[in-house]
Amino acid sequence: MPAVPGPDGRIMRGEWSMAGSEGIDNDQDGRINEDGEGGYDMNRNFPSDWKPTHVQRGAGTHPFSYPETRAIGEFIQAHPNIAAGQSYHNTGGMILRGPGVPYGESSYPREDRAVYDALGSAGEEMLPHYRYMVIHSDLYPVHGGCVNWLAEGLGIVSFTNELWSDRRIMQAGDRGLDEEGRFRWQDRMLFGQTFTDWTEVDHPELGTVLVGGGTKYARRTPPPFMLEEEAHRNFAFTMFHADQTPRLRANEVVVSDLGDDLWQVDLEIANDRIIPTRTAQASNKGIGRPDLLRFEPGAGTELVLAGPVSGRFSRTFDPVTHRPSRLLVDSGIPGRGMKTFRYVLRSEEAPTGRFTYEAEKARDLSVPLERP
Repeated sequence: MPAVPGPDGRIMRGEWSMAGSEGIDNDQDGRINEDGEGGYDMNRNFPSDWKPTHVQRGAGTHPFSYPETRAIGEFIQAHPNIAAGQSYHNTGGMILRGPGVPYGESSYPREDRAVYDALGSAGEEMLPHYRYMVIHSDLYPVHGGCVNWLAEGLGIVSFTNELWSDRRIMQAGDRGLDEEGRFRWQDRMLFGQTFTDWTEVDHPELGTVLVGGGTKYARRTPPPFMLEEEAHRNFAFTMFHADQTPRLRANEVVVSDLGDDLWQVDLEIANDRIIPTRTAQASNKGIGRPDLLRFEPGAGTELVLAGPVSGRFSRTFDPVTHRPSRLLVDSGIPGRGMKTFRYVLRSEEAPTGRFTYEAEKARDLSVPLERP
C-alpha cells in the first residue's frame, strides 16, 4: 500500500514499495540507465594515500585524473610558499584535520598536533556548535583527500570546514529537531522557502506520482537568512588561520667582546605566530627547502665560527664546519617560539655585517649588525 502525505501534507507515513528504476534512453541505443553513474569525488583524487575506485567510489583512475583537481595541484605546487590551507565542504559543523586513516598518524608529529590543536580550539570559539575533529577517528576513512595531501604530502597546516550544522537552528547546541519539529521551525522562520508542495504528475511509465518535498535549503545549507553569518564566521576563521602563518622578527642581537679582536654575537630570531616556518612533517620527510640563515661580514669583519645554541646564556655550542656563513635550519623557527644562533667574529673594532633569514613559508628577515 503506497504511503500518502500526513495531515499537514508533507510527512509521508505508511508502507513503501519500489516501483523500479526510473530512467531514459539518453543515447538512443535502446537501453536505459546502462551508462556509468559518473560520480566524481574531488576529495578522493589527491595524491596522499590515494586508493582506486574499488576502495572508494569517485577516486578516479589516478591522482589528479580530473582537470579540476589537477589545476588545484599544479597551482599549489607552483607556490611552495603556501603555509596554510582550508577546504570548504558541507555539512556537519566540523573543523577536520587528518589523517584520514589510522596508519597516517605518524604524519602528524607531536609538534604539529600542538599547532592544529591551537588553531582548532580557536575555530571552535569562532564557529558556534562546530567541533574540532580528526577525520579517521571522529568521522570516517578518507583516502586521497585534499587536506591530507596538503598536510601529509606538502607539510601545509590544513583543515576541512564542514559548513553548517543543524545545531545552529536552535542556537543551543542541541542535536537538532525531529522531522516534525524541523518542519514546524521552517514554517515559522522561513515562510515556505524550504518546501515545495506535493503535486500529482503523470509519469510516462509509472502513472500518477507525487513530486515535491524539500528544496536545496531544507537540509545541507543554512537557511537564507543565516547564510551571511555562516559565511562571515567561516571566512573569519580562515583569515585567523592565514594570520597565524609565520611572522619573523629579530628578538635580540647581543654583542660581546671576547678580547684579542674576537667578538661573540648571539642572534635570537622569534616567530610570533602559531604556525612554524617548517612543520615537523616537512622536516622529518624532507619536504620543501630547509630554512637558511646567511651572514655577510662588513668591511674589516671576518667570520670565524657559527652555529645554533640552546639559548644565549649557553656557554658552549657546536659550530658548523662547512660554510658557516650559510646555516641550514632544517626544523625552522617554531610557532610562538625562537631560536638562537651564535657567531664568533674577528674584527679590530665592533664587528659589522648583515644577517638574512630565508624561509620558504615566511617573509625573509634582514637584520643589520651595526656598531653602537
